[in-house]
Amino acid sequence: MSQRKSHRVYGLPVFLFVLLTVLFVSAGVYLEQDGKRARISKAQSVAEQVEISLEVFSNERKQAILNLMQNWPSFEPNKVDWFNAQAASLMGMQRGFSSLTYANEKGVIEWVATPAYGTKSRLSNGLIGEPMAATGLSITKNQEQFVSTLIETEDTAHHHLVIGRAISPQESQHGFVIASFDVQTILEVMIGELVGPQFNFTISDGDAILFSSGELVDDGSAISPGGVDFITRQWRLRMQSQRERFSTGWLVVIIGVMMSALASWIFHKQLKGAVNLSVSQRRYQTASDASLDALLIYQPVKADFVLVEANTYSWTLFRGIADMLFSKSLSGLFNDLGVSQLTAHAQEVMNSGQPFEHYFSVQCKEITPEWLKIQMVRADENLAVTVRDVTARFNAQEALKQSEEKYRRLVDGMNRHFVYTKTTDHQFIYVSAGIQTILGYSAEYFCTNQADLVLQVPDETFDIRGAVSAGNKPEPYLVHYRGDCGKDHVLEFSDTPIVNDDGVLVAVEGIARDVSKEQLLQAEVVFQANHDQLTGLMNRYAFDNQLHEILEELSSHRQRGVMCFIDMDRFKLVNDSCGHPAGDKLLKEIANLFRQHVTDRDLLARIGGDEFCIIFRDLSIKDVKIKLDDLLDAISNYRFFYDDKLFFIGASIGVIDMAATGISAAELIKAADNACYQAKYLGRNRYYVYHETQAQVELDQTETSILHALNEALQAGGFELYSQAIVSLANSEERRQHYEVLLRLADKNGVLVSPGLFIPLAERHGLMSKVDWWVVNRTLDMLESHAAQLDELSKVAINLSGMTLGDEITLHKISQRMKSSTVPAEKICFEITETTAVTNLNAAKHFISSLRELGCSFALDDFGAGMSSFTYLKNLDVDYVKIDGSFVRNIAHDPIDLATVTAITNIAHSMGKQTVAEFVVDEACCDVLKGLNVDFGQGFALDKPCPLKERLNQKVACVI
Repeated sequence: MSQRKSHRVYGLPVFLFVLLTVLFVSAGVYLEQDGKRARISKAQSVAEQVEISLEVFSNERKQAILNLMQNWPSFEPNKVDWFNAQAASLMGMQRGFSSLTYANEKGVIEWVATPAYGTKSRLSNGLIGEPMAATGLSITKNQEQFVSTLIETEDTAHHHLVIGRAISPQESQHGFVIASFDVQTILEVMIGELVGPQFNFTISDGDAILFSSGELVDDGSAISPGGVDFITRQWRLRMQSQRERFSTGWLVVIIGVMMSALASWIFHKQLKGAVNLSVSQRRYQTASDASLDALLIYQPVKADFVLVEANTYSWTLFRGIADMLFSKSLSGLFNDLGVSQLTAHAQEVMNSGQPFEHYFSVQCKEITPEWLKIQMVRADENLAVTVRDVTARFNAQEALKQSEEKYRRLVDGMNRHFVYTKTTDHQFIYVSAGIQTILGYSAEYFCTNQADLVLQVPDETFDIRGAVSAGNKPEPYLVHYRGDCGKDHVLEFSDTPIVNDDGVLVAVEGIARDVSKEQLLQAEVVFQANHDQLTGLMNRYAFDNQLHEILEELSSHRQRGVMCFIDMDRFKLVNDSCGHPAGDKLLKEIANLFRQHVTDRDLLARIGGDEFCIIFRDLSIKDVKIKLDDLLDAISNYRFFYDDKLFFIGASIGVIDMAATGISAAELIKAADNACYQAKYLGRNRYYVYHETQAQVELDQTETSILHALNEALQAGGFELYSQAIVSLANSEERRQHYEVLLRLADKNGVLVSPGLFIPLAERHGLMSKVDWWVVNRTLDMLESHAAQLDELSKVAINLSGMTLGDEITLHKISQRMKSSTVPAEKICFEITETTAVTNLNAAKHFISSLRELGCSFALDDFGAGMSSFTYLKNLDVDYVKIDGSFVRNIAHDPIDLATVTAITNIAHSMGKQTVAEFVVDEACCDVLKGLNVDFGQGFALDKPCPLKERLNQKVACVI
């Protein structure tokens, strides 16, 4: 019989475990296979998107290079300037180029153009004068196909794809064009956003791994589609969807096995418990009889309880009335003890199941105990009552309470003070009631949780405890605690060691006081002396002190540090437009934005009006660049609102490696300031890393010289106005003059500076509105002084920049000047470029409408070279559409250019707008344009630029 019970106790749970395990394992295997199929399908879908994206990007860039070669000028006076301007335009419109290089017919590099947006490049203007092989390519003059190579740079560990070809295999005198692409940057931007972190993939060119993410796992889920044709190269893509962090199939198996084991174990315990129940009951009876508490089991009968069982100690505890225990009900026992109210609590325990505990003084003289502790719990259908004699403990507590009462009344009356007692290991065992007045916690809570409430302990804690352990009284010390409202409190403790006759420490007593107000006042004085009152950042005085300390650390410990000098762009516009309160508000918000991009180790200070400085500790230039990219993104996305006005703020940042320079603090700040200026010069809202090289010095000098000449020209009128005729192609009898005003600038030596150099410089330094105003005002002055020529004048075209389109002040000045001028407004035509108009569409529409009300007309310049959307043309109220010269110069030989010009002309005419073709280079081009009904032409074949003064004096005749 016993063997049969044993088989049942173990055999049935094992069978249940096996059955459930098989079920869960089958389900897990099915889910695992289904998940693998889903991952393969997802990887195939994303891989197709990646291939399409790369092929589209490749075709667009390759076609752009071919267009550049096809548009190469035959009679350009300065091919380098032309190439630089075209390359800058191309790289501005199509991202991804890291450089465009021009080599002459002898294979000697004459210019290297790099984009303004900071793409990594292994080619720079330092290669000018070097042979073409310095780029990594060798191209023959009659090379009709692109030649390419893949180069990995050692300093950045980036792969660069370099391709090149002769500009014209039939006309070798044009030279060569070489383009390079930073493969890592392109793939990070295109594929990183497209694919996302849930995929593992690699893109390789032969044996070279160009870009990868994650690690491919050989589990049969990786896919490898056909090769990707990327700008003359064949790339291979392998992709794999990442496994979920937790495999559903295996999770089902593991949980299923665990649940099976748990269910089998519970089943086993129930069977085993049933078998061993009788043994457990005997053991319980033995333990109950050995207990020092009286245990009584009562059974409910009507509204009372009767005793059904009691342990041995019950007869000892109730010695005087033991004979009556079984004859009395529970209510009768409570009446004898003087606690008849407990009968109601017994009924409540049976009804609610909640235990009940109570201490009471015994009123029955027949039993010995004076104080009893009673506990009542429901035991199934019965009531279990436990009674303990606590007379000795209550008598001791009463004596202690009386002895402590006087002491407590004394110490609890202290204001902002409390006394305390600590054990030898500095654990609080007593604090007076003053602690609740100070921190808001009860004394009991503080003693139990004081370690969790500590915010800061003194640096000399070990010295203090060592002195106390030796029996010596230490100096008072400060500890910071968190109050019940979260407020920081500073308490000053004065410990007194308590030792026995043998000199051994037995306790620590003392008195403490709240010194929070005194500490706050002292901290406020120190803070105000070292921090900017507006932003709360470190001020210039404190920054200089910290800078000297950091430089000493760098020189002695060979640590790293990078200084970033930050100057806010367009801050003055906010101050001038809305006043200093707006400027103060902006500085506060910018300071908070900076705080989000530094750590506690870094140094952030406001060192001037709108100038800040950050020192990144223990970071290399490479690490800091990543942080600055994030910071500039945040600044670019930041918008400042004030009085219903919206402002866009930028920042120019000069970056310098503090460890690499080895210069003084003053020289370091000066170098960082120069680098910040260079960042402004390069276009603002960017950073520039300072490198102390000869090339850097020469570049700074050249740009400084041009900027100086530009500012002098604005102050003293040092510009010169030229003009070029715009000739009617439809009406050969038209004799009235129509020309465009051109701007020229001479340097200190009288040499003309290319507009491709000084115009971008003026835009970067925010001078273009002033330049445009000078041109408008000077043109009107000259026309007014030649009033006799106005009848022969049809239109004068004046170019306006994008900065002027968004400048209300300049618009107001131009409007007032036009109203006061004797030149009829209908003779003035303002030209705005297509890209500028589309970028500032609302501002352009407002600008155009304001001046059209006065009678001025407008032309959309360089149409087709920018956004190329006829929707924008429809929404812009312009009179003329100037077709970009890149479509005009080869129109007699290129059917694509012919089709493009035809489409632009037809659509412009359908909208009631006249067309002007730029770059008319020869008679054949002119004939084609006439056949297409283009209204006007402009170019060297029709008229060459000449001083405006000579044209007004009728010394220049238009040529056609």
